Amino acid sequence: MQVSITTVPHARTMTITVTETDWEKTQQRSFYHGEQAVQQLVTTIGRALVQELLQNKGAAEPTLEEDGQRWYRKAASIGHYLTLYGEVAVERHLYQTSTGGETRCPLEEECQLSFAAATPLLAEVLSFKVSAMTPNDVAQDLLKQGLVLSPSFIQHTAQRVGQLAVQKQTRWDVRSPEPERRVRTIATGLDGTTVPLWEEHYKEAMCGTIAFYDGKGQRLATQYLGAMPESGKGQFVERFTRGVAQVKARYPRARHVVLSDGATWNWQLLEAHYPDAIGILDFWHAAQHLAEAADAIFGSTPSAQKTAWFERWRTTLRDEPNGVAGVIRTLIYYRNSATLNAATQTVVATHLHYFREHAEHMQYADYTAARLPIGSGVTEAGCKELIKARFCRSGMRWKRETGDAILQLRAIRLSAQWDSFWAKVMRYAA
Repeated sequence: MQVSITTVPHARTMTITVTETDWEKTQQRSFYHGEQAVQQLVTTIGRALVQELLQNKGAAEPTLEEDGQRWYRKAASIGHYLTLYGEVAVERHLYQTSTGGETRCPLEEECQLSFAAATPLLAEVLSFKVSAMTPNDVAQDLLKQGLVLSPSFIQHTAQRVGQLAVQKQTRWDVRSPEPERRVRTIATGLDGTTVPLWEEHYKEAMCGTIAFYDGKGQRLATQYLGAMPESGKGQFVERFTRGVAQVKARYPRARHVVLSDGATWNWQLLEAHYPDAIGILDFWHAAQHLAEAADAIFGSTPSAQKTAWFERWRTTLRDEPNGVAGVIRTLIYYRNSATLNAATQTVVATHLHYFREHAEHMQYADYTAARLPIGSGVTEAGCKELIKARFCRSGMRWKRETGDAILQLRAIRLSAQWDSFWAKVMRYAA
């Protein structure tokens, strides 16, 4: 199958002629085989059009002048580039100074071919796909579309794009589309989950979320941030606080809520950076402590008495103003009860301490009345979606640097920031 292209600029027309194809025979076959023939036809035409675009971008001047430096044209050579429609070969000129050394290719500079042999659109598609799938899966996926690429090439291309995401994140403010309704509340949360590292077993990676809510308490969108395992979590803290600062600057009138479980490190970070935010301890973690206290008081065997006690105080905690005070009083009663042995009293005392320590962050009736979120499920789900779903598949082992590149691409994709990110790649980096 051969393709020729003829354009008439003043008439704004293009004629594409395909030879060595039998369309009548294709029409006589099954519809499925016809679709396959169309796919092959579109691929062949796409490859010819991209080749035409590349050829029109090449420079052929004898010399180039830039920053006081003169570059001399070398003999023409063939460049091989990979596109969404397969490989294309284009004659291009390389240039070199009179002293020799590195060469430059104006065609590659003009077409922003900075991702090895991949064209920009192919690099974007590969990195977008690798943020969700393994390179082997991407290779199989593309093969069904008629594009043959090796997993190693796919991985290498995605890594180059991912490293840009890592290197430029402090300079680029990539944004999600503006929510359809007005943002009234910003809820931030953070949590950790383990990933398998090469020769290090499992270590804790971090996930942060920034969720946007309207005036009725309905979640509008979520932004994700993450970092591979690191000592001290400094990189994650920098990414998280910078991301929150950008969002708060965008919505200065929105209420800021910080949500977390009872982990000491989480609260230390949140209270240190956001002392004016509304701190809320995840209700479901609080309810879990209440359930464990019920097991200590009434035994681990299911019983109507235990269920009734738990349901009563969980409802009180969630729905009554300052309901946590009632929970604390009942736990004090059982901690001091002579009917419980010393070991059980100690367990109850542990849960009592938990509710006392976090009582100011457990005013759930007030939060609900103000249409504020009381659960950190968004962050827990973020750990699974951002990290577990991509980094903890069977047999996987990661290195910190290569894993971080893919993690940042995944965070950008899940945060609906991809178009903003890629626009900056095309403008500043490619």
